[in-house]
Amino acid sequence: MLPFRKITLEDKAEVERHATMIPTHLCEHCFVDLYIWKDHYNTEICFHNGFLLVRCTSFPDGIPMYLAPVGEGDFAAEVAQLQQDAAERGVDFLMTSISEEMLPSYQNVFADTFDFVTSEDAADYIYLSEKLQTLSGKKLQSKRNLVNRFQAAYEGRWEYIPITPDNTEQAYAFHLKWCEQNGCMRNQSFMGETCAIKLALDSFSALDLRGGMLLLDGETIAFTLGCRAREDLFVVQIEKADHEIAGAYQMINQQFVLANCTGVQYVNREEDLGLEGLRKAKRSYYPVFYGQKYTAIPKGAKTL
Repeated sequence: MLPFRKITLEDKAEVERHATMIPTHLCEHCFVDLYIWKDHYNTEICFHNGFLLVRCTSFPDGIPMYLAPVGEGDFAAEVAQLQQDAAERGVDFLMTSISEEMLPSYQNVFADTFDFVTSEDAADYIYLSEKLQTLSGKKLQSKRNLVNRFQAAYEGRWEYIPITPDNTEQAYAFHLKWCEQNGCMRNQSFMGETCAIKLALDSFSALDLRGGMLLLDGETIAFTLGCRAREDLFVVQIEKADHEIAGAYQMINQQFVLANCTGVQYVNREEDLGLEGLRKAKRSYYPVFYGQKYTAIPKGAKTL
């Protein structure tokens, strides 16, 4: 079997070096995502023959799977290694996070071996940074209106501040409040998210995260976290706001991008997980494209 092990903070530089070798704007190989969700998805990694290999399990059904290898060298040989690893562990082979840029090579090599399937629920929402900053154009007029109304209604009472190691507890306290407000304190998915957020905030500096909080009368009403994943891409991992305050979500979104994303072309706000409310909200910002992810399933095997 391949020498998979738990991912650690010490792996950051090497994971990022491998991840930037492939042309993709997906979030799956972003070190922050791999690290903060490591317990939720049982994420393990190894470095093998110039590639980063990742194995994990789906949630909540716990299906073992591998991410597509990223690195330089013979990717087909590494896929064969992953297949062998699955066989030795006695699990069915599934390989996911094959980007659209990677797909032609995989189809060319594995046309007789795998079927390649994708799901609307898993696609990343990728936006032009400039559009999220300015909210320009007719399509985003409703977002502009909400931001303008918020600023007018709370003039002199609102403030955007960066998250720093000194105020991470303030952000975490708001997340717990948000969970209570939305009735998800005992929801397993949100329990996993709570652990991911706690891990992100506890390792804020080591992960090189950027974050921001929106305050109203000195109280936190929204916060968000993200990281620079590559030269042209920023990934937003977490965004929470008080939905009872009109414009809070739109304000934290715009203010955070203005503060952190002016030097990048794209902002990846990740997938909607098939949640209708989240899907509607993310589509309402009109992504410039969707980051489709393909899963390789051995021919004749059951689909996901």
